[in-house]
Amino acid sequence: MKIFLYKKQLTYYLWGISILGISMGMQTLNACMPSSPDDVFIARIQSFQSDNQSTNFQFSKHNFIFRPLTTWFKYSNPNHWKSDFRFKKIRKNDLVIGLAYSPDGAKPKDYQINSLALLHCNNDILSIAKPLSPFLSWNREKGHCTYSDTNGLLNGFLDNDKAYYLHKLQAKYPTCHKLYSAFPLPNI
Repeated sequence: MKIFLYKKQLTYYLWGISILGISMGMQTLNACMPSSPDDVFIARIQSFQSDNQSTNFQFSKHNFIFRPLTTWFKYSNPNHWKSDFRFKKIRKNDLVIGLAYSPDGAKPKDYQINSLALLHCNNDILSIAKPLSPFLSWNREKGHCTYSDTNGLLNGFLDNDKAYYLHKLQAKYPTCHKLYSAFPLPNI
């Protein structure tokens, strides 16, 4: 009888340790979950409104540029765009590239913006300015996540680096005319 009780207590103890280990691992995993290429969008700013802690956006045109066709059914088309910080260096009609996702499955059309950067095109060469706010990204050199704005907007993914994604972006929009046609300025 004593052996049976000991085995039962040991089973409960191991079960409890396993649950604790899994939950601790999940917390660590969630704390270091950088954005994915599916979160990258280009948009033309129509308007934005900031308070002390957040900014709400309206875009005249947006496109999640690295999402494959097979995932279009998986994501909702955003109706509401919000960030938890203020942007100081943006203006109406700016062309931006950013990271955004839908954090609440019950509200799939509400998107959270992690960061934005101005997108430029000169002599048919695309360039991305420094991100306007820090964000969580994977740092390849250090082998862990960092919260920074120095890594570059397209350089914080697990799979590939900025050069890879910039090359894909340049292939999709080989000329400034093609980029600006896809994201035109509104008629005034």
